[in-house]
Amino acid sequence: MKWLLTLLAPFKSELFAMVGVLAVCGVGATVAGYLHIQRQNDQIEAKDARIGELLNTNKQWAAHSAEQDRLRALEQRNTLLLQDKLALIEQQNVAASAQLKELETSNAEVRELMGRRLPDDLRRLLEQQR
Repeated sequence: MKWLLTLLAPFKSELFAMVGVLAVCGVGATVAGYLHIQRQNDQIEAKDARIGELLNTNKQWAAHSAEQDRLRALEQRNTLLLQDKLALIEQQNVAASAQLKELETSNAEVRELMGRRLPDDLRRLLEQQR
């Protein structure tokens, strides 16, 4: 080992300088690495918060979509019920019109009444039922 020390003795100051430079570079790299890791951690925290906000927004949109689907189903059911009611009213109108026609053909008083000038409102009502 002594032979190594004698071999390196002329370069002693250069070796110390090199070790010093390496130490400064190592400390600098460590500080830069630490700052880079801290920045990445900050970015991860910010992205995590943003993902949480987006998740909450997505849940709200899902609830809104479910409510819209429920309202569409109600609207569809109401439309079908209204169509059934309209068909029933039309059937009643046809039946009433048929009864009026039969009454007009079988009863002389009704024929005479229908032959006279009727008030406009009554005439419109009767004409709508035919």
